[in-house]
Amino acid sequence: MKGASTDSMKREGWVRFLLSAARESRPATFVRQVFDLTASSIREIKVASLSGILLLSFLFDFSIWFPIFFKAAALLLQAGGLIKLTFEERYLLLRFRHLSWRKRLVPVALFLIALLFYFEKGILFFQRWDQPDIFPIHTYRLYSMIFFGAAFSIYAMRLKTIATFLDRLHLKPAQTLALSFALLIFAGALILSLPQMVADPSQISFIDALFTATSATTVTGLAVAPISEYYRTAGQWVILLLIQLGGLGIMTFGALIFFLPRRRMPLHEEIALQGVLEVESIGSVRREIGSIFVITLTIEAFGALLLWTLLEDATPNALFQAIFHSVSAFCNAGFSLFPANLEGYVDRPGVSLTIIGLVILGGLGFPVLHNLGNYPLFGRGPTSWRLTFHSKMVLAISAGLLVAGTLGIYFLEYRGALAPLPWYHQWIAAFFQSATARTAGFNTLNIARFSDASLFLIILLMWIGGSPISTAGGIKTTTFGVMLATLRSLLRGREEIEIFHRRLAPQAVQKALSVGFISSALLALLLLALLAVEEGDFKVILFEAVSAFNTVGLSIGNTGAFSPLGKAILILIMFIGRLGPLTIAYTLAERTSRGIYHYPEERVIVG
Repeated sequence: MKGASTDSMKREGWVRFLLSAARESRPATFVRQVFDLTASSIREIKVASLSGILLLSFLFDFSIWFPIFFKAAALLLQAGGLIKLTFEERYLLLRFRHLSWRKRLVPVALFLIALLFYFEKGILFFQRWDQPDIFPIHTYRLYSMIFFGAAFSIYAMRLKTIATFLDRLHLKPAQTLALSFALLIFAGALILSLPQMVADPSQISFIDALFTATSATTVTGLAVAPISEYYRTAGQWVILLLIQLGGLGIMTFGALIFFLPRRRMPLHEEIALQGVLEVESIGSVRREIGSIFVITLTIEAFGALLLWTLLEDATPNALFQAIFHSVSAFCNAGFSLFPANLEGYVDRPGVSLTIIGLVILGGLGFPVLHNLGNYPLFGRGPTSWRLTFHSKMVLAISAGLLVAGTLGIYFLEYRGALAPLPWYHQWIAAFFQSATARTAGFNTLNIARFSDASLFLIILLMWIGGSPISTAGGIKTTTFGVMLATLRSLLRGREEIEIFHRRLAPQAVQKALSVGFISSALLALLLLALLAVEEGDFKVILFEAVSAFNTVGLSIGNTGAFSPLGKAILILIMFIGRLGPLTIAYTLAERTSRGIYHYPEERVIVG
């Protein structure tokens, strides 16, 4: 009734509404309506007044004509606004369990962002008095923009239209996944923009922080500068956390939050997670998520222990570097704390083989690792164990690609980039580059010295990528295998597509062909956009775009030399590439229904 009466006031006008209410209503109803009208008017005046004060302080912050006294006044005005927000948002904490997640999480997150960057602004402002010559004005304005964006967003969410939209918003699983990645990337960029995260606060750039956060969350590995030189240890820990979260997937972590306290997950969310993990039944979702985390932590811990023993005598802070590289390798991120990636360890087979093992395991996919983990070793485990059809296909195609890539790189580069190495190191380096080209992006050789033929081979490997339900990108090995099987059936004149004496379902073939087409089409469009804004060698831009789209991270040029617009396009390429072409298609598609009729069949000339 309260909302309806307020709407009627706005449509009819205050005076006419009060007169009609006085004639038609009881005195108590009339008094209540007058009270509602007064309270609504006071709220509107308060919101308008605070918005005006914040807007005035915004002008003080950004204008070059106002002296420093006005900037100090702006900080005081903003402090008053934060205090008001603190008292108005306190009910979100007191009634946390009684509000929907959109009403409780988003305003609190925005308030914390506004509070954090207000204090960062204050720190920079008071540093100006001590060191006025090196005051980072661009960083100060960046923090001001983030503060005002968060503050105004809180008040915008109180508008009835926006609040109603958020309450009625029901996202599809793919849209939820996309939004989760976007929010994590934005939060990571905000944290990496803090002066405590970078080695030189005067060089802070939000586009660079956003690029790094996107690259880490999408487990790509591209960087505008060596992270060991650009970021402090705190910033490197943030990047490590983004890699872990992005590698395992935001929805998997969200499901773990529900499962750890033994709470029941809503049915529609379990169905969404079932589709993401591609498990056979809803009841197996909990078991599958537990397996994912046990497998991940076990492999990463074992890899970190091996790397620590190998790096302990070669570098300071070996433990953190071992943990970082183990997580980066298993999540197929390709980030390294060494300025030249792993080129300095090309002559250390132990390091190379450990990284290769982690990369391959991370790229196989959790269903394969789970299947292999159930093998009855030493008489333990299920006696009726067998290798699933999916595992056979993944292992066979992955092995074939590893062998083909190793042979190709070796014979194309044994007189080139591999020439300075002994013959056994040549084979290890070729094997290393073949494994990381499809998924991770580590390099023990200078990729820029490779021949054009080798670069084209690496582009093909990057396009194929790793396996489904893994930390790798690309169109996936099974997609590539289904496409090859389809081609073989066409050449043999067979209608049915067979692999390992099994017939593939038509839906699997359609899905594989759709993924291949959408991937190629999206990559072509994004490459065209990148070429339109960047001037340079076509080969370098093509390699960078393919590496970003398939979340590999290899580069033959200087990624930091791209223009801000070029970096923004690369950010979009990494984001779309991580979500996957099929996920993007499902996100944009409306719900379709099967028709109750069929048109006559016709033939068309193809080729």
